[in-house]
Parts: sequence; C-alpha cells; structure tokens
Amino acid sequence: MRNNDCSKTLLSYFRSTQKNKQMKIAISGATGFIGTHLTRYLSRQGHEVTGLGRKWFGRGNADHLAKLMEGMDVVINLAGAPVNHRWTTAYKQELYDSRIIPTRMLVDAINRTDRVRLFISASAVGYYPSRGCYDEYSHVKSDGFLAGLCRAWEAEAGLIRKSARLIITRFGVVLSPEGGAFLQLIRPLQSRLATVIGSGNQPFTWIALTDLIGAMGFVIDQPGWSGVFNFGSPAQTPNAAFTAALARRYHARLTVKLPTVFFRLFYGEGAVLLTEGQCVKPTRLLEKEFQFQAPTVEAFFKRI
Repeated sequence: MRNNDCSKTLLSYFRSTQKNKQMKIAISGATGFIGTHLTRYLSRQGHEVTGLGRKWFGRGNADHLAKLMEGMDVVINLAGAPVNHRWTTAYKQELYDSRIIPTRMLVDAINRTDRVRLFISASAVGYYPSRGCYDEYSHVKSDGFLAGLCRAWEAEAGLIRKSARLIITRFGVVLSPEGGAFLQLIRPLQSRLATVIGSGNQPFTWIALTDLIGAMGFVIDQPGWSGVFNFGSPAQTPNAAFTAALARRYHARLTVKLPTVFFRLFYGEGAVLLTEGQCVKPTRLLEKEFQFQAPTVEAFFKRI
C-alpha cells in the first residue's frame, strides 16, 4: 500500500475551490478521525475552528457551552463512540449517551443564542432498512438498535430553533488509507487473504474521506440548503464486489467466504454492520451537482 499523505490530497483537491467568507465554526468530535481532517481543511480555508472535546459535555457545562455558541456561526456535531465494536448492553448505552447527550446540549446551547446560523449533525445510513434501495426522499426507516439510535440522534438535532438551518448528514462507511475502517478491511491482506462476509450480496455503502470533507464544505457554502443529505458514493457496491476490488488492488492470493456466525461470535449484535447493509443513494448531493472524486471503488483505489 502506498503511503500517501491524505492531508496533502485534501489540500490539492480543494486548492481551486472558492473561499467562503471566514466563519467561526465549532466541531464536536474534532479529535476523531473525521473531525481531525475536517478541522484541518476548514482551518486551511481560513475559518476559525474550535474543537469541542468531552469536557464540554459534562455536567455543569451548559452555561459555558451556551456562552461559546454566542461567538459561533456554524456548529458541526460529530460526537459519538465508534460503532465497530462488540455491542454489549453497556456499550450500547455508551453509543447512545455519546451521541444523544452532546447533541441535546449543543441544541440547548444554540437555542439560547441567535448567533449560530447553521447546525450540521451527523447520523448514519443505518437509519435505512437493509432490504431495498433508498435516498433522502424515501420516507422509510428501519428497525433494530442502530436504526433506533439514528432516529433518536436526528430527533434531538431536530429540536434546533427554526431560525437556524439544520442539515443532517447520514454517513456511509468512511474510507481512507490513513485510518478508520479501511485499516480493518485491509488487515487480512497482510496475509494475501481477502474475505467476503457471508453471502457477499449485502450492500456496502461507503464514501471516501476526501469526498466526505468536500461534501461537508459544499453544504456549508450554500446558505439555502437544509434537511437530510446522504454521504455515500454514487455507486451501489455489494460486499463481494468491494472485496474483489480490494483483492485486485492488494494482490490477494486467495479470497474466502466467512459465514455470518463467525462475525456474530466476535461482535455480537454489532455484527449487523458487516453481515447486513444498506443500499443508499446520495441523490441530493447529485442533484446539487457535487463532484465526487471517488464515485466508484475503482476510482477510490486509483487515488491511494
């Protein structure tokens, strides 16, 4: 695997974009994988970015958070514990609390000031059912823990005052050679082994990190936009097709299928992230003519 500097890629990618008016932007989850790169990009665009760590969301900090919001134009909410983990009862509670509590506190703080014009709150494509194919105009929702978590997360964000613009970004799996889920996906390839999960027919909705950062800047730059935006690649990719492309890129000698029970043993209920999936289309981004740099798996692998 070539060790490209994703930061240089992002800088090159956006070098020709028009600079926005300088804004003050607060980001919860700014030290996470996505938050770190988004902070770097927005700072390079000339914006003043303030990272909101966990200490901001402890008890007794509501007034401090509200005071901070008085100086912000945009708030981006990325807070949340990683979902790629074994879902014990305790960890499911952590997944819930790490999303709902910061979102609730941010909304309360924003509602106490007239300054913030835009609130962007993350969600996930796990909102949608695992059967069928959906976009932002599909008024359907799935059952199960992850879908319920997404609904609760979005409902908290929806309590923002009407004078502020609200954008919900439903993320697919974010891919970058620098970290995150991609490093887990290529780990078996250290032994030249590619693995198909279960039947391999389950959809795999993903987005390149560069496209996610670009899409985030894209929606920030449009003062009239609001509502839900799916952040996923335009190509609908089954797990087996993604694995095949991965195997070609890293010259796997063997591709094997692992039964779903294997993943349930390791991840428990959380195995649904791997053994099931959602077919999700980024219709609104395409309607707005956002240009994906990695619209297909093949394009993604050519860039790394």
